[in-house]
Amino acid sequence: MARNANHVLVRRQSLTNTSRPANKARTISRAGNSELFQEYYFLYRIAATLADKMEAERPIREVKKIVGEFFHPQEYALLLWEEESQGLHLKSHFGFSRPRAELLALEKNRHWRTALRRKYPVHVPDLASAASPLLAHWKTPMRRGDFVATPLYVNAQRSLGVMSLYREQPNSFTAVEIKLLQKIAVQLGKVLDKIALYHQTHALSITDALTGLYNRRYFNERYEIEFMRAARYARPLAVLVIDIDHFKKFNDEHGHLVGDKVLKMTAKILEENIRKADILARFGGEEFIVVLPEIDKEHGCQVAEKLRRAIELTHFPKEESQPLGHLTASFGLAAFPEDATDGNKLLALADHALYAAKANGRNRVEVAGPIVQIS
Repeated sequence: MARNANHVLVRRQSLTNTSRPANKARTISRAGNSELFQEYYFLYRIAATLADKMEAERPIREVKKIVGEFFHPQEYALLLWEEESQGLHLKSHFGFSRPRAELLALEKNRHWRTALRRKYPVHVPDLASAASPLLAHWKTPMRRGDFVATPLYVNAQRSLGVMSLYREQPNSFTAVEIKLLQKIAVQLGKVLDKIALYHQTHALSITDALTGLYNRRYFNERYEIEFMRAARYARPLAVLVIDIDHFKKFNDEHGHLVGDKVLKMTAKILEENIRKADILARFGGEEFIVVLPEIDKEHGCQVAEKLRRAIELTHFPKEESQPLGHLTASFGLAAFPEDATDGNKLLALADHALYAAKANGRNRVEVAGPIVQIS
């Protein structure tokens, strides 16, 4: 029986005319076609979120809207599995407060994991008579209602999360609705999987496989954007070029496995000591590069010295074999607009300053100036 005019799926079931068998067959056929159209409409709305930006929040918001507009539950929750924490985390909900929803997700993870493993909808027409511990957290004294939960899965091996709905009226979810909710959940799972795969592939294309920093190709793209922005708005920008001292000798003595560990450690030190707004990349071999937006030459020197000191004070494996007794790095610095108003020239100046640092004894910061200036 329909609860309101918007609840199309349930309402269509009441269109049957028992007094005219021929009309009844046609009515059922029309209802089936309409339900099929609605299914395609929902699936299209979810899939269409991929056409804009590849952001997980878009399909998640769209499903929340569809559930609210067409299924009218009193409570709704979407929980997604996170590999890092090995647990389900609340991503979208309505009908109850966020603290209660988060507590629900935290305390009942093991129950939702069971639902994930089943890979088919769990439906309890009346919570008041449900004995399953899986659904105990929805029950309060004298509480009744209809509960359905369906997993978001990509294939037989992978489930991404759980979508659950609750209505205060017992026995209110129809078989047609549950089937449609299952298809919506599967469609959402596929879309979220495509988005995750897109971001993973994109990350691999712009990052260095060893250190996880940006690679040189992506750095060049970002640097051009940042330099153009600095020039357009007359904002300062500093560039640091960094090279690990005597690294070739270190690699020859201790092998590439130890050398790779040193490179990864150096990358982590640099990353932990700059701002999120700064751009850090592995430029090749043992060389790194940092772009510091909104940083002038004076403050760029302070950042460079901080990084140099952090590397010097870190204990690296086998570093006692280095000529200076420990592993160090040399830094070259150039700044816009003090040293150059051309992006390529600014990079060249920073690189020449780095060579000056090496010529003057290593483990130091040199800045672009008359000695290293390019004509």
